[in-house]
Amino acid sequence: MPGGRAFYLTERLWKLSEGLPVESVPIDSIQEFDQDCWFGGRPVTCRMVAEHAARIHKADLRYPVILSADGRLMDGGHRIAKAWLSGATTIKTVRFPTDPAPDYIQPL
Repeated sequence: MPGGRAFYLTERLWKLSEGLPVESVPIDSIQEFDQDCWFGGRPVTCRMVAEHAARIHKADLRYPVILSADGRLMDGGHRIAKAWLSGATTIKTVRFPTDPAPDYIQPL
């Protein structure tokens, strides 16, 4: 987003994405799977990794990952990690045809 980073409240994304068609996509096609989405460039501690491991373990693969109109990850990083760890090469997703307005924008 020009001038800042868009943020979305997860619960709102869930509601807005209800009824969108579910599609399986290759995990490797989701570019955020190979990016730091959780730590913001900070030095990572074992505790931080363990906290995310717990969230990955608890992730519910019955719910699809939510993608933006251009295929960017909006919600579901822990589900992607769980699917990949289980040996899956694809994951169920929903994609917005046009992105909803963000809940807020963080200036750069």
